[in-house]
Amino acid sequence: MLTDPFKTDPSKMFLSRLLMVESVAMRHAISFESVSLVIALASLLASVAATLIAKSSLSQAKQVADRDERDWRQRKWADMYLKADETYDGLDRFHVLSDSWDTEEQKREWNDLMRLIRGAHAMAVVFPENPAIDAFLSCTKVFKDQTTVSKDRLSKVFDAVELIRERARVNRRVLENDQGMGT
Repeated sequence: MLTDPFKTDPSKMFLSRLLMVESVAMRHAISFESVSLVIALASLLASVAATLIAKSSLSQAKQVADRDERDWRQRKWADMYLKADETYDGLDRFHVLSDSWDTEEQKREWNDLMRLIRGAHAMAVVFPENPAIDAFLSCTKVFKDQTTVSKDRLSKVFDAVELIRERARVNRRVLENDQGMGT
């Protein structure tokens, strides 16, 4: 009968056990590599999903920023229109009523009118160059005295205010959008 040399020789027994341990380790390594590969693929899919979500979020953020900037610009033009219209109303009031005031009352009203015009100018001069703003500034500058509030000047101020009103008009889409209005 033949004997197994691995069972009788101690050095061969050690080698036999080493091969068995190595075989188990190889099976373990293969399964560890498989698990690692699955984890890596899952991480890749998660990062792709995160990238897509981030791209969508960035797109939405840009749309919101653009909308907010348009709204802000429209509000600034509306503020300027209200200030210019207030100036026109003050000039018109002064033009119509100045003859009925006594000298002291006329001085006080004149000073109030100049304060109103200076306030409108302070708002207008921070706007970028624009024909509507330039027209308003041009027709409301240089009042030498109360007699310079003429019908011609009032007409020019009215035209300039109308140019500003055109810039301040609310976008039709804003009025047509009834989301959240309960209608």
